[in-house]
Amino acid sequence: MLDDSLTPEPFERLLTALLEFPAQQSHRSQMSNHETGDGAAQLLLELIDTALHTPPAWPQRMAAVRYFCKHARPRLGLDSLRDLQALLEQYLQSDEGDAELARLLWNVEAREPVRALRVLVWFMAAYGITELVQWHAWMGTAGFEEALRESLDTLGAVAVVLLWQAKSGRTDHAWVLRFARRALGRSVSEGHAMLAFRDAAEAMGVPQLVLARQVAQLERATMGIDDAPGLHVLWWQCVAEALQAHIAQEQGNSDEWRVELSPTAALRYAEAGVVLEPTARALRADVPMATAMRLGQNSWAQGLRLWLKIEGEGRLSAAHQAAIAERFEAAGHQAPQLRYVNAVSGERATWLATWYWEETVWMSRDMAVTDVRRWAQDTALNAAEHWLLMRGMVALAGKPLEPAAELVAGDVKREATNEKKF
Repeated sequence: MLDDSLTPEPFERLLTALLEFPAQQSHRSQMSNHETGDGAAQLLLELIDTALHTPPAWPQRMAAVRYFCKHARPRLGLDSLRDLQALLEQYLQSDEGDAELARLLWNVEAREPVRALRVLVWFMAAYGITELVQWHAWMGTAGFEEALRESLDTLGAVAVVLLWQAKSGRTDHAWVLRFARRALGRSVSEGHAMLAFRDAAEAMGVPQLVLARQVAQLERATMGIDDAPGLHVLWWQCVAEALQAHIAQEQGNSDEWRVELSPTAALRYAEAGVVLEPTARALRADVPMATAMRLGQNSWAQGLRLWLKIEGEGRLSAAHQAAIAERFEAAGHQAPQLRYVNAVSGERATWLATWYWEETVWMSRDMAVTDVRRWAQDTALNAAEHWLLMRGMVALAGKPLEPAAELVAGDVKREATNEKKF
């Protein structure tokens, strides 16, 4: 049963998720060209979804879209409407042919959606529509309505209704609700989800229809990924535990540094992660030091890509920054992006080292818990290595340049050579 009330906290969470929803940010590390910038493939997917709205409504529609994304599309090589049109032409327009096509595309015997799909593909081809942006732009013109009137006899009543629903955004509503459930981790009524959409669209200065289309586009695309947000929480909990253990082992004192984990709701969906901070410390203005580490994920809409940030204080010379970059590369890691956050004269300089990793926290629903834990432990170990290496290099930066400069900048290549031998 749907929860018909949104208290301020989850309502705010849903609005926040919508406000940070740049649909153009694609999950490139997990998606193929079907889900990224290929407008032809995006149009194909939207048309498939539109055809599956053929009445009567049936609860398996999203499962059919998922099957198409995960199985039918890659197996049949469907990258555009032209590919789909060629496939449709291989099967007679008959009960038997339409049933076979439905099994191929959606793994169900749904003849009526196949018949609607044939007509929709014809309509697109007749008016030269080949990409999603072109399709959305055309629907907002008088030419679209004129084309519907001209093609009414060929299209038939069902296809005309589907096209009007696509124009009005009605076919996007189910995807909006799916997005809301993903953001909140529970069911939410359509009315409250639409209210959040309205408020978010107003705050963003974006028409509500445009925002709904962006959400629907991303939700359809990610059906092929089958992400399980609940596993994000377990993964991050394991990361925090393993990171605490690594740091305590290396430092010899588990009380010196604390690991704080973001709230559970944020770990499922939002930009969140773990923070490593000292429980207490005495600052020395003359010595550079690393003061905190943050390991996090981008929001779900931005691809859940992992990033690592190490904060510190004190000035790092150009020579020391170059030595840090070389040392990380010698150890087989990316060199950090180093920048000063505050370098005002007379104040203690603060800096930030950032790494953007290729990993993303997408997890399939059938992923074993042991695999989740193993992955989390590997990630925590990697983060701990970055932290300890950065702390060591920054500590060297606080020593006299001669012979420290020679040690840091000169011996890096020899250390790298020795490491590669082992």
